Amino acid sequence: MEKVQPQRTELYEYLHTYMEELFQDSCRAVQTILDTDSAKIWEHFQDGVRECLEKTKSLQQQNQKGVLHYLAFSLMHYAPFLDRLELRIDALDDGFYLDTQEASAHYYADFLQDRFQEDLAFLYEKAAEKFIRIQHFEQVQIRQNYAAYYDSLLFQMIKALTDLILETVKECGVHAADSLRIICGDYMDHAVVLYAHGHPEEACQQKLTGARRASRGR
Repeated sequence: MEKVQPQRTELYEYLHTYMEELFQDSCRAVQTILDTDSAKIWEHFQDGVRECLEKTKSLQQQNQKGVLHYLAFSLMHYAPFLDRLELRIDALDDGFYLDTQEASAHYYADFLQDRFQEDLAFLYEKAAEKFIRIQHFEQVQIRQNYAAYYDSLLFQMIKALTDLILETVKECGVHAADSLRIICGDYMDHAVVLYAHGHPEEACQQKLTGARRASRGR
């Protein structure tokens, strides 16, 4: 999955090389965290998935939600404005994002948060060396541009956990379709299919785009 393209400002152009090098260092540091705390990280992530699925199961038992067709993990682009890294998890029936009953949960990537904040502090310092009196909106822009790098980490994490996510779906006892898909991308926008059984990836991309347009037309 490609990183979201940042705004091409003078500030970004100046910081781009620093961002690239800093992120490479952070990837090595994050790998160390994963090597030592992987079970704890998965447990926290699984809690979010279970919360979403338990809501789905309850709604299904009340005949208020259909068969689970999609489990969507969405990167929330408002999160950098709040100084955090956040995923939204949605369980969707065949209505996709036009589903009438919402079953969702949020996951906060706490294990990345300290490193993310340290990186931002370094970038703010570098920006201040070049630009006098960095404004708040410019710091927000830095956070938004740099968060795209960490979004790519979250995407790779979800991709690596696909099999465990499928096991969790089975354990929770929700009524899931044989054609269940796990997708990851931007909320109500384009996504990458991480798991699909029996259907081509292109169909999901088309339906996702259609749902986005329909929701905007409400």
